[in-house]
Amino acid sequence: MKSLWRTAWLTTILLVCSPAVGLADQTDQRLDELFHTLQTSHDSDQLSEAETSIWEIWYDSGDEDVDTLMLEASQLAATGDLAAAEDMYARIIQLAPNFSEGWNRRATIRFYRQDYDGSMDDIEQTLKLEPRHFGALWGLGMILGLQQDYQRAIYAFEKLLEIKPNAQDARPRIKLLKEALVKQAV
Repeated sequence: MKSLWRTAWLTTILLVCSPAVGLADQTDQRLDELFHTLQTSHDSDQLSEAETSIWEIWYDSGDEDVDTLMLEASQLAATGDLAAAEDMYARIIQLAPNFSEGWNRRATIRFYRQDYDGSMDDIEQTLKLEPRHFGALWGLGMILGLQQDYQRAIYAFEKLLEIKPNAQDARPRIKLLKEALVKQAV
């Protein structure tokens, strides 16, 4: 049942983040305005549209071959073949080492395979290439929380909120992490 839920959830995430048309990546000039919208708007439709546009830009490497491999890797992940998806993302990283979303997607797969150290390595690279990558910051906070590194997990979620103040689950997670930090200190 847990595997079925995970596959369904992963499929939903992958569908939301389907590839866009056009030349783009984390260096796309449109990102600055979209991030400004994320940080300043209070309109839920506008926020949703900005976030979707950011994911579309991030997902598009600007290289047709890499984009095709990204789609194939997403399909492998959606069917639950996480090992094959990880291998495909490794190939993408080899072909496009400056494409942050290749690193982020492999980090996600590694997270689901419970390879937290590998996921952390990929998150680090993702954030070097795109420091505003709120998905990578969320993953970082989750891993640090699982590793009971509560202070650093709180910091990751606080950084996420600086970039994306409307991140709905960040504040409750920070609250839980602060409670766990207090219990840890006792």
